[in-house]
Amino acid sequence: MAKVTIDREGCISCGMCWDTCPSVYEQNTEDSKSQIIFALQDAGNPAIGKISEKDVACARQGADVCPVSVISVE
Repeated sequence: MAKVTIDREGCISCGMCWDTCPSVYEQNTEDSKSQIIFALQDAGNPAIGKISEKDVACARQGADVCPVSVISVE
């Protein structure tokens, strides 16, 4: 398992991460900022997710295209 973290306060809602990797990221319907998809959220926290190894490359691509670098994949 890998961990994905989004600094949601720094998110500018550009949509690059969820356009690049919709299996990990999505737009929050309340504040329009990026979040981890619900099924992958850690304890319901939209900023932290646990992903399988098969999703790591996609998650990294989504993090790499973020213009404000608020996503980390560990």
